[in-house]
Amino acid sequence: MKKLWLNALLFLLTTSSAATELNLLSADELKARVIEINDLQNKVMLKGSVPADVDKLFAFYTDDFVYRHDVYGGHYSKDELYSNTLRLLAMGKYDKTEPRYRIISQIPGYNAIAVERQEKHKGVVKNHLAVFEFRQDKVTKIIEYWK
Repeated sequence: MKKLWLNALLFLLTTSSAATELNLLSADELKARVIEINDLQNKVMLKGSVPADVDKLFAFYTDDFVYRHDVYGGHYSKDELYSNTLRLLAMGKYDKTEPRYRIISQIPGYNAIAVERQEKHKGVVKNHLAVFEFRQDKVTKIIEYWK
């Protein structure tokens, strides 16, 4: 009986581990996903964007998604960020005529990717670092590391 339990436990651990490995995104998948999300973020901030653009972007975030930008005191849940985004859109605050971010480089890791993006704002160009963490094919967290 002990042997049967031990074999069952080993089987569960092995299949559970294998199932977890299936949920990992490859480096190419991480890079492609970030490009997709970056494009959607840019689209939301362009003049003429609509709530459907916001919905498309937020479909890429898990329900427990968190956005952090400690330098600016930002720590938002998906719901908070979604509401703020829709509010700013309705107020006409998203009025860019060209994309905000251009991806410069990406360093993929274990279900996360560091992304250097270049922002052009009012004629000033700055590079920013952000880390995107994933669970399966959705973003669970974005942490910004720039001032």
